[in-house]
Amino acid sequence: MSLFGTKDDQHPPSLGVDIGSGNAKLVHADLVGSRIEVKAASTHTLYPDAVENGVIKDPRKFGRKLASWMEQSEIGPSVAVVSVPSNLAVLRWLNLPLLVGQELRQAAQFKVKRHLPFPVETAYVEASIPDILDGEITGQSLVIAVPRAVIDSRAEALDAAGLHTYGAELEGQAILRVVERRLNQESALWRDASLTIIDVGANNTHMYVVQNQRLQFIRGVKFGTQRIAEAVANELKVPLAAAESMISQSDTELWSEGLVKVRQGDVFKFVYVNSELDKLTREFLRLMRYFRSLHPERSYAGILDHVLLCGGLAGLQGFSEYLEEVLGLRVERARPFGGSVGTFTKQTFETIANRQESYTVAMGLALSGLRRQTQQEEESKHVRREYGWTRAA
Repeated sequence: MSLFGTKDDQHPPSLGVDIGSGNAKLVHADLVGSRIEVKAASTHTLYPDAVENGVIKDPRKFGRKLASWMEQSEIGPSVAVVSVPSNLAVLRWLNLPLLVGQELRQAAQFKVKRHLPFPVETAYVEASIPDILDGEITGQSLVIAVPRAVIDSRAEALDAAGLHTYGAELEGQAILRVVERRLNQESALWRDASLTIIDVGANNTHMYVVQNQRLQFIRGVKFGTQRIAEAVANELKVPLAAAESMISQSDTELWSEGLVKVRQGDVFKFVYVNSELDKLTREFLRLMRYFRSLHPERSYAGILDHVLLCGGLAGLQGFSEYLEEVLGLRVERARPFGGSVGTFTKQTFETIANRQESYTVAMGLALSGLRRQTQQEEESKHVRREYGWTRAA
């Protein structure tokens, strides 16, 4: 049975809006029979100071820009789900009683407040239904808290763009939804629900460990694509934006020696980025050691043997092979558009074909919008393990 409904379902298309620190990515998707049709996918550079500490400073101005981006991509009326950076959220597994709705939220707020770096009154708090074992009165629940200003500014911006906003979700949740959709594909990595995910963003990289379809571990490090772009810009004496464009080209390649080959005009140039990549691999190995220290060996056997790679740098030729060699792990790229049909223009296809991993979050958000439309409200409250924030009417 399809996770996303049937051909007879009447609903508008879904728009995933992934707002990063330097750009925004849009994925517009619809349900055609039992298949997902990707109608548009685009990346847009944010204007200066658009977002500060995760808060959109002028939501109405941002909404107008978003509306113009939608017009450029011929995106019509849609429901929307917007991203929340994982580094802005606090996640904790806590023991909670078997409650639902507002009672569960209140219990979660009480238990999580001592873990927060901000007052609980200024946060949205959600919790999964506790897993209660026989004879127990409480069970493990994943509690997520995000500052209200982060959520509210995004909701206001989407409203200003004329979108019907379904909710906001963590980047990690969106990534896990893409993984969930691919679990039954041919790849053994996708069929195994226990895996490690590395998401390389512009300024932050996150590591997620999923075991038996349950998020066990999440940590972030201050490293992203921009560090590589800065090295290229400094070496070739070009603006940062030009360096970022060079890195995003399909013929850019990373060699095992830590040498990146980029095209400048009609010639290829070579830039060493060893020190930048060494920081990422050192931090990842440190996180692996830390995760192992938290769990007995039998509980993580096989999880840390292979990695799923997503984010802006994942599509760089040679990057997954570089990580595979340095880390001694099996590394596979996410391919979020796999199994979908696309109706975008030839230019759009060429733009995203070799870098679709950068759209993993936006694609997961778009899938969330389609899924929410086809799920019954009661099932959504009591069965699914997802955590979204929606504005009150």
